[in-house]
Amino acid sequence: MRPSRPRHALGGNPRGAALGALVLAGAAAVAVNGSAVAQPAPVEWIKNSEFRDPLARGWSCEGEFTQTDRGVEGRPGEQSYAGCTQKVAVVAGTSYSFAASMAGAYTFVTVSGTGTGSGEVTLWADGPNWRSLATTLAIGNSHEVTVTFHGWYGQGPYQVNRVSMIGPMYPNECASPSPTPGVPAPTSTRPCLPRPVAPPTGAA
Repeated sequence: MRPSRPRHALGGNPRGAALGALVLAGAAAVAVNGSAVAQPAPVEWIKNSEFRDPLARGWSCEGEFTQTDRGVEGRPGEQSYAGCTQKVAVVAGTSYSFAASMAGAYTFVTVSGTGTGSGEVTLWADGPNWRSLATTLAIGNSHEVTVTFHGWYGQGPYQVNRVSMIGPMYPNECASPSPTPGVPAPTSTRPCLPRPVAPPTGAA
């Protein structure tokens, strides 16, 4: 019996020092006059995202796996879907470019704990041809998400050669709200935080 289509949500793990430096860099970007001069450049937040190092670097796995020159191949069994997970620090209230390149029978790459909607976003594919999929991952009131890739019980082998989260992209706070008749204009506004442009995210 084949699994049903997965539910889609609405909508390496850096060291703690890296996260702190990123937040401080964003704060330092706001000039004294209240305007932003820069934002930290988006970076890759998943450790060993292209599986060029041993799988144990960054990923915690259960099941049967083989690393090849094309990435990672998982072999699900009747009692195991051969999955790997990684905890990734995120910046609340921002967004990330979430992407994966995969092939094989029922391959899933999921982010959970986003703090928005159902809290879960899934990319998935079924078939022998490689597919590169991407979406925008919105982060709500969350400072850590769980990234998982796996196959499905009793199905054939699957392959993954890239799992990526590039960001954060900050919301654009530059737009002024429309004035409301009879309501005084605010005496101050929030700093302008332009959205950085993420670098190209081609398949590994």
